[in-house]
Amino acid sequence: MIRVCTINDKELLAKYLQEEPYGKAVFSAIEQFGFDEKFQTVYLDAEKHPSDSAEEKAEEETVKGVYLWFHRNLILYSKDNTVDIDFLEQMIFMAAPDCVAGRKDNVNIVSWLLTDYAFEQSDGIPELTDQDGVLAECFAPCEAYEGEWGYLKK
Repeated sequence: MIRVCTINDKELLAKYLQEEPYGKAVFSAIEQFGFDEKFQTVYLDAEKHPSDSAEEKAEEETVKGVYLWFHRNLILYSKDNTVDIDFLEQMIFMAAPDCVAGRKDNVNIVSWLLTDYAFEQSDGIPELTDQDGVLAECFAPCEAYEGEWGYLKK
């Protein structure tokens, strides 16, 4: 189930997003802008299942993916490459992004939805800007973001 994240999801997101550069970039934006800015929305794809804890009716969530809309950019991250294409199709239909970025296998799944976009690869995070075309500080190139990035641009 995919839902919009709130501050209550921050700990779960931190655990999931800490391992790879694509997740680190998403979490950096969360750290800088939080969950209440109009230009940024964080979506969580997770499955609930019964917890092993002694508490009655306790449930745990297993994260399948995280999607960050930042201005007109979309950053995807799914460790197991289980990108929810139906969700993305709905989102892209409502507002086509300027750029879709993330781990290259995640982005490749989305490429068939955006056939007029060019698929490119790089060893670092692509340039992601705000509404004024200014590079967002939280996405400034750095060693922590080095990896096999894929991105789609018009």
